[in-house]
Amino acid sequence: MLRTRRTPKDRAAFPTELPTGLHIPAGVSPEVYASHRDILSVLLLRFMTSRLRAMYQAYDGDLTLCLVLGEIASRNTERFYDERRGYMPADAHVQRQLLPCNALSISDVTGIPRETVRRKLAKLVELGWIEKTPEDMYVITDKIGTVFAAFDDSQTYDLMKTSERISNVLRS
Repeated sequence: MLRTRRTPKDRAAFPTELPTGLHIPAGVSPEVYASHRDILSVLLLRFMTSRLRAMYQAYDGDLTLCLVLGEIASRNTERFYDERRGYMPADAHVQRQLLPCNALSISDVTGIPRETVRRKLAKLVELGWIEKTPEDMYVITDKIGTVFAAFDDSQTYDLMKTSERISNVLRS
């Protein structure tokens, strides 16, 4: 059997193909979910549009910069939250290590050309939001926690409100 690898660019061209099958949260009836798909779509549209608008404004229109920083932060903090085990509190005696990443891995996962990633990395270093390790890897700095605190609070609030609305629709 011939296997073809779909790139992020391929997937972006056909977003309605992913994911296959209906993924319904535990405890939700498939019939209830299906009967409310239209309103769920509207709620998700509103949430995503407001988040994209906020990111566009926060990054002065450079959504690629936002995506590169997000990928770095996601990779760096993998040890802090494990999907299977949940939040991993730091041992009082052991400092958690950030998992660094490089331009190639960011390019591979996002589909952004490597040279564009390199330019964005240089800008993020200049802003002081990331730093380059001696091994040519990148890690976030403490500065982003301060810079993005209010932004993160806003994101969390909007996510929780949207989640509440979705829960209310699915309970009705």
